[in-house]
Amino acid sequence: MSTSMPQPFDAQPFSPLLSPALIQRTVFDNGVEAEISLTADRKYTPRDDRELLAASTRALRDASHVPKGRVVASVSDGTVVLDGRTSFYYERAAAECAVRFLDGVRSVENHILVEPTALADAVRLRIADALLRTAANEATHIAVQAVGGTVILQGVIQSSAERDAAERAAWTVAGVHLVIDNLIVSA
Repeated sequence: MSTSMPQPFDAQPFSPLLSPALIQRTVFDNGVEAEISLTADRKYTPRDDRELLAASTRALRDASHVPKGRVVASVSDGTVVLDGRTSFYYERAAAECAVRFLDGVRSVENHILVEPTALADAVRLRIADALLRTAANEATHIAVQAVGGTVILQGVIQSSAERDAAERAAWTVAGVHLVIDNLIVSA
């Protein structure tokens, strides 16, 4: 039994990246007809690492969804290594897409960490609320960094009670897996 899928105007799809020779129609044993787009591996064109680094830097700078100044690239033997921090996963993916198809790229290693700003903001708010409840008003002197589920507290505070309140408040925020307390109690 052979059934065919209706094709409007029986036209081939147009894609500037695919030549008609790379589109194949296949009829499977169960009668289903499928159109499969085959993409040949791009031919690897060797490129000097310095040139590739310059091209990668330009591509990251020009990519609209990559936060400026938060992602850096390094290149070794055609492998582009991406490092840095972004607030959203789509920014991480956009950075990889920006460099993946540059001439001379053999592979991409994406070491970009997604650091949700909402986590750091939520921790800051919880600490401020906790310190207000303990009649302390030094929450603005506590810097909060969030990397993944790790929260780092830094700053100078007035008492051990404030330190305990800040640390407890950090632990109450969803998504926190580790709190690093670098707070200093002033004498």
